[in-house]
Amino acid sequence: MIKISEYANISEYTLPGTFGDKEVRVSSSSPKSPIGVNVVLLHGVHSSANMGYHNKFRFLAETLSDRGFTPWLVETSRKIRNRQDFPNDVQQWIRKAFSGKTFAQEREDVFNAICEIRSESPICPIWLWGFSLGGIIALSAAAEMINCIDRDDFPVLERVIISGTGLMAYKDVEERMMSLPILSTLRSELPSDMLSHVRVKGLISFRGSCDEIFSEESCLGVLREINMPETSKHFFTIEGSDHSFRSRNGKADPNIMKEMVDHITRTWT
Repeated sequence: MIKISEYANISEYTLPGTFGDKEVRVSSSSPKSPIGVNVVLLHGVHSSANMGYHNKFRFLAETLSDRGFTPWLVETSRKIRNRQDFPNDVQQWIRKAFSGKTFAQEREDVFNAICEIRSESPICPIWLWGFSLGGIIALSAAAEMINCIDRDDFPVLERVIISGTGLMAYKDVEERMMSLPILSTLRSELPSDMLSHVRVKGLISFRGSCDEIFSEESCLGVLREINMPETSKHFFTIEGSDHSFRSRNGKADPNIMKEMVDHITRTWT
């Protein structure tokens, strides 16, 4: 992993990617009182995770760091990264940044980053926290669907957190989104029994009550298919939150992130 910059308690790295600019960008911040746990944050499809001031993952990283966790943000490879230049045209952003990218490439970017994070911090356990598609990637890692890399380089994952991850989206969403880059190859590149192979000590699933992508039944279905003791699986509803966990009842609310971290710390620490 090549460190490209460092300021305050934030470090940023770059490593080889599979697509577009051929870069996976990783950011981390050091807690003042570390508890010895790495939390790797995975963004959703066609999204980003960096330390930009307006990126939700920066706020989440700061919240985790305040609780003693060491957060790592993984931003996958893409053709362009100027999302801010497409504020009102999401479809154009997706085409410009991701056209031609497969789910396998997206997942390989993430898995390579996880291996590098392990090499940077080999002793501390790794918890994966994935949002939407990032949750699917986290679960596939926990199911050891890692044929794209050397298994000896991949860490044993201790816990997984998923936010806004379900089995099947609402019908109109499926029709609108599943032909887009990355998503168009998702189901052909994942085995149908993947969830039955997930092996971790604990799993937490979050769903916003106003999620516009996945129903509650779809999100609960993920937990049912994972063969773990019921006491090791936890489901929390974030009242009023949308799918992205940015807004509550239509208004931006950073406290959603704090609420999720509160649930995690009460459950596992």
